[in-house]
Amino acid sequence: MHDHDPSTLAADLDFVKALAAEASAVALGRFRGVTPQEKTNKSFVTDLDHDLEQFIRERLGQRFPKDRLTGEEYAEAGGGGPRRWSIDPIDGTGNMVHGLPLWAVSIGLLDQGEPVLGVIVIPPLGEMFWAVKGGGAWRDGERLLVRDADTFHVQDNVCVGTNALRAVDPRSLPGRLRDLGSACCEMTFVVAGRLQACTFLGEAAHDVAAGAVIAAEAGCHFGTIDGHVLSPTELVANTPVARPTFVAPPRRLAALMAGARLYSGD
Repeated sequence: MHDHDPSTLAADLDFVKALAAEASAVALGRFRGVTPQEKTNKSFVTDLDHDLEQFIRERLGQRFPKDRLTGEEYAEAGGGGPRRWSIDPIDGTGNMVHGLPLWAVSIGLLDQGEPVLGVIVIPPLGEMFWAVKGGGAWRDGERLLVRDADTFHVQDNVCVGTNALRAVDPRSLPGRLRDLGSACCEMTFVVAGRLQACTFLGEAAHDVAAGAVIAAEAGCHFGTIDGHVLSPTELVANTPVARPTFVAPPRRLAALMAGARLYSGD
């Protein structure tokens, strides 16, 4: 892939951070009064998801008319250029609907398929994470780098999404198992050291587009249960995630990939 000078994306990053902050404020003002509906896949969607995605698309479209616009709730729109925005207006809608304060707004930018910019804001926590390729990963004003180890301590938090929990034998995983119900929260929490790894299965491009660049810039790698190490580009390209896939610092990732097993039998 082509090299990126992070400074070329500085103005874009400032714009998206301001947009994410605005979206966060809208979400915090409305989330207690949302009207949930079931989608065809039985997941929840709310009026807030729809309104926020339209708001974010409108702003991005005005600022970047050549770029393609994609997201969770609406069809592709925008221009025909090499850059594509991937939007998840509320990641963790089920948590939000039930009052569980772990949900996020995610805006990622892909350039010729490569994740190059990501901003994730977690409104209930008042936190914003961001990265551009080559520029490091940040939470608010603090640069974040993951700490690695050859093994997992019994008290290390290893996150496993619902789909992955039903596919991976949990006895083959180390540490204390968690499922937070929001891929964006999970990836940023690995970056922040709150989790030591997370595990995906079934996540869509908009779930991981922003998180992939944030996690990679913090030192995380990506790998599948059957031994394939993935670049951030490959992680996003191979969505929905078809095989249980781990996000962790490289040595911890190797330990997970060596030990984890799928359920056998049923």
